[in-house]
Amino acid sequence: MIEIKSKETGQVLLSLDADSLTSADLRAANLRGADLSNMDLRHTDFSMANLSGADMSNSQMQFANFSGANLSNANLLGSDLSRCVFSSGRASGAADLNHANLRETIMLAAELDFVNLQHTTLKDADLSYASLKSADISYSDLSEADLCEASFHHANLSHCNLSDTDCCGAYFNNADLKNAILDRAELSGEITQKAAVFTLADLENASLAGAHMVRAIFKKSNLSQANMQNADLTDVILNNAVLRGANVAGADFSGVALSSVNLQFANFSQAKNADIPENKKVNLR
Repeated sequence: MIEIKSKETGQVLLSLDADSLTSADLRAANLRGADLSNMDLRHTDFSMANLSGADMSNSQMQFANFSGANLSNANLLGSDLSRCVFSSGRASGAADLNHANLRETIMLAAELDFVNLQHTTLKDADLSYASLKSADISYSDLSEADLCEASFHHANLSHCNLSDTDCCGAYFNNADLKNAILDRAELSGEITQKAAVFTLADLENASLAGAHMVRAIFKKSNLSQANMQNADLTDVILNNAVLRGANVAGADFSGVALSSVNLQFANFSQAKNADIPENKKVNLR
C-alpha cells in the first residue's frame, strides 16, 4: 500500500494498492500540495491531474504523462523529466506549469507544445531536443539552460532571461522574443552542430550583448532597438532583417551581407568589420 500525503499537513490524499508509483495510473487525481519528492515516478500517468503546489523535487519522472495536468506553483527542482509528455499536441490538452520551479531539471526531448510556462524558473535546466512549439514561456528565467536542438516555433519568449544559454541548433522561427535577454548566449554551432535559427522572429528591444552569434540565421527577423553591443555576428545571415535603431557598438560584422537589411537609425560608428553599402549610409546615425 502506498499513501500520497500532503506536504503541509501529512494528510493522506490518495492510497494505492501497489508497491511503487512507477507506471501508476493517476489520471485526474487531486494531488494538490502533495509530497512526491525523491520518488520513482517513471512512466506514471498524471494526465489531467491536479498537482498544483506539489513537491516533486529530485524525483525520477522519465516518460511520465502530464497532458492537461495542473502543475502551477509545483516544485520540480532537480527532477529528471526526460521524454515526458506535457501536451497532447493541441492547446486544450496542454499542461499548466505557470510559476513552477523547474530549476536544474532534465527535460531532454520533452514534449511541451502549447504548454503554459509563464513565470517559471528554468535556470540551468536541460531542455535539449525538447519541443516547445507555441508554448507560452514569457517572463521566465532560462538563464544558463541547455536549449540545443530545442524547437521554439511560434513560442512566446517575451521578457525571458535567456542569458548564458546554449542554443546551438535551436529553432526560434516566428517566436516572440521582444524584450528578451540573450546576453552572452551561445547561438553559433560548433563544428559538429548547427547554429540557431531565428527566421521571422521578433527580437525588438531584445538584448544580445556579448552573444556569440557566428553563422546564426536571422532571416526576416525584427531586431529593432536591439542591443548587440560586443556581439560576434561573424557570417550571420541577416537577409531582409530589420536593425532599425539597433545598438551595435563593438559588434563584429565580418562576412555579413547588409545590402537587404534595414539599418535605418542604427549607429555603426563603433561596429567592427561592417561592409555597409553606400545607399544605406545616408540613413545611419
